[in-house]
Amino acid sequence: MSDAPSPSAPDTDRSNDGDEHPVRDGADRDADNGDDRDDERSIGLSIVGYALRLAVAAVLIVGRLLWTGVRIGSRLLTDTASRREWRRWLLLEGDRRAIVGAFVVGVFALALLLGVSDVIGVRESRFVTTMFSTMIAGLFSFIPIVVSVNQLIISRLFGTPDRLTERIDGVQEFRSRVETQTEGDGVSPTDPAAFLARLAGTLGSRADELATVCGDDATDRSDEGFLGDGRPGEGATPTAALESICRFAANTREHARDLSAQLTGETESVFDVVLPTINHDYAGAANEARRLGRRFDENLSDRSAALLAELRELFVTADATRQYFTTIYLQRELARLSRLITYSGTAAILLSSLVIMIYASGYPPVAFEGWLLVLVSLALAVAFSPLAVLFAYVVRVSAILKRTSAPGAFTPSGEYHRTNEVDVDDPHATGTDADGDRSARSSETEGEDGDETESDGEGN
Repeated sequence: MSDAPSPSAPDTDRSNDGDEHPVRDGADRDADNGDDRDDERSIGLSIVGYALRLAVAAVLIVGRLLWTGVRIGSRLLTDTASRREWRRWLLLEGDRRAIVGAFVVGVFALALLLGVSDVIGVRESRFVTTMFSTMIAGLFSFIPIVVSVNQLIISRLFGTPDRLTERIDGVQEFRSRVETQTEGDGVSPTDPAAFLARLAGTLGSRADELATVCGDDATDRSDEGFLGDGRPGEGATPTAALESICRFAANTREHARDLSAQLTGETESVFDVVLPTINHDYAGAANEARRLGRRFDENLSDRSAALLAELRELFVTADATRQYFTTIYLQRELARLSRLITYSGTAAILLSSLVIMIYASGYPPVAFEGWLLVLVSLALAVAFSPLAVLFAYVVRVSAILKRTSAPGAFTPSGEYHRTNEVDVDDPHATGTDADGDRSARSSETEGEDGDETESDGEGN
């Protein structure tokens, strides 16, 4: 009886065996959960690391771009040729519409960027309404500018019949005088580009003839002007006279060719006719022709003296023609300026009033704040558009007036006189050489750009 197996033993074993599996399964689940958490943690760390690497790469790229932009900007600012080119584009050659558009787009982009970065906000209705109310009050100050410009234009157009007839007769007399001085048959053209091209063609042909006569005189001098021992013979033309006159003729010929080349194409406005002429000192060139003729009067041939006199008269005529075309250009430019200020000012006042009405009862309920930010930025850019128009057109008008404000026999100091006078005693002392007008034109470009700083300094 005692050796018989106990009936409870198998049950105990079974119960123990049955309990082993649940304990083992729970441990496995805990291990699996731990592995999942480790996997999630590693994935999160990898995402954070990837995001940090992207941020560092973005910072490096932005830093390099900024550094490159700073280097390019500093190089452009320190490079004299690039600075002059940009200044000339801004003051003269650049399209005024492009400058106005760049100004307005820059204001819009800056306002939008500051709004997105929460530097300025559109939730403060009092700030927005105050800002645009001030804009509207400032825009009304442009009305006297427009009225003054229109009065200036009207004063040039109106007059009594006698005065208007006298003005027309003066223009006709000037055209008749140009027709007698220039080459060509028939009546001179009324198109400004064709009229000035005819004058430039005659100027170039007279300069060519003068250079040819100087060459012939030089040949005669070398063949007949010297005696056997190398001493100049009687009636020989001095070397200084020939070199000075030849350089003057070469410079004049080069300028006439450049001017004719720029006038042969299509000219859309009077400004395209005025622009090629503003860098040449016609008054100084006329005075130089007179000075050469007076100084070497006894040594020049009759034809050389006559050609110098003709060139002097042609330079005076070119100076008067440039000044007359400049007057026409300024009248049209000021009329365009007043019209554009009126258009842009009206649009700015209307859009600013719309923004004020939207914010009149507080912050407007909108589903997407971005659209409101775009509207405020756009209204701010349009509000600055009259100022952009005034800036773009006034800087060019002032630049043209500065370069053409001295017609006649006198040239203000520091403008162009250094490039036109020739030192006949020392031909190499001047900036003008025998290669033509290239060095003279570069000197004139340096003078015109440098004079901006000089005149600004004098004004201050």
